[in-house]
Amino acid sequence: MFDIITVPVDGSEYGYKAADIAIEIASRFESKIAAVHILEEFSFDSYDSQEDSGDEILAKITEKASKAGVEVTEHLITADALRDMKFIVDQTRGDLVVIHAHGANNNRFVSFEENNVSNTQIGSVSERLLRTCDVPVLLVK
Repeated sequence: MFDIITVPVDGSEYGYKAADIAIEIASRFESKIAAVHILEEFSFDSYDSQEDSGDEILAKITEKASKAGVEVTEHLITADALRDMKFIVDQTRGDLVVIHAHGANNNRFVSFEENNVSNTQIGSVSERLLRTCDVPVLLVK
């Protein structure tokens, strides 16, 4: 049903939750996963530290997926998530995207309690992906 499931992961607990669901789906449908972590184009953090962090995030996904017998291709990309996510999905050839409705924002992870985020709100990257993506998008809460 799905050959490649694209999973954008940002290192937040919500991103990992979406990855877990993607791994479960991939296991059932014998799909592959394209795990994507985006390095911010303009950041006060050094590129090396962003890259190291991104490698760790992707390695966690690969390890979990491997235990489930799911093949993962890691993509560590310098981009603007809001602007480029549709293009990234196209380039990974994903035919399903699994993404959490909320994620990280400038290394300040969304907290439903602290930021008064309701269950009906979604993040800007997820919202834009829903509007522009040509393949199904599964939002995980």
